[in-house]
Amino acid sequence: MSIVLIGGNPGLLLHSEDGPTAAASLWTVDWSIWGSGVVLMAVDRSGWRTVGTDEHLARIVLERFNLHFPEFSTFADDRRVQHVDAEVEIRSDLRSGLQALGGGIELRLADVKDRRQFSDPAFPLGELTMSLANVYLPCGMGELTIDGERIAGRPQCVQRDGRWTSSAYLAVAEVWSDPAGEFDKTEPIAPATEVKPRHLYAIGSG
Repeated sequence: MSIVLIGGNPGLLLHSEDGPTAAASLWTVDWSIWGSGVVLMAVDRSGWRTVGTDEHLARIVLERFNLHFPEFSTFADDRRVQHVDAEVEIRSDLRSGLQALGGGIELRLADVKDRRQFSDPAFPLGELTMSLANVYLPCGMGELTIDGERIAGRPQCVQRDGRWTSSAYLAVAEVWSDPAGEFDKTEPIAPATEVKPRHLYAIGSG
């Protein structure tokens, strides 16, 4: 099994009464087959925005990962992408939450409800299957601001059978592995037409 990426990937999906309104993702890539770096991204009705000093890495994590995550499925067909070459400032505390700021995007996560290990040996990324392991921290609060405007909506955060699950979460000590040894040989591919709710908050990290 070949390791593809080591790092972290906190995320946020905001909901209104009419459905998802926006989503955000922060990648802290300590090591990967494409290099290392930080990428902050957000998507709403105006399209995608990625922020970081490595545009190639930003494109890779967007096209190979985020477009296949179920919490981003509402926005996966929108291929309008603006990249902002800027540093991302991060303040993170596993006791209380996270703030990431850069390129006109601000992501805030707070009210950490739980900390537990998560693993999925067969996580689908389009036509490929990866192994994913991390430490998952569901949060009770999540906010997204783009160009000074706070995006409407709230994360979905519930407790089931004594376990918290949330569409606002920290994900740290994250390792993506390629059991078949083919991931690094392929080009980014389009998302599958049917996306099952298998990402962290949807399956409750059980």
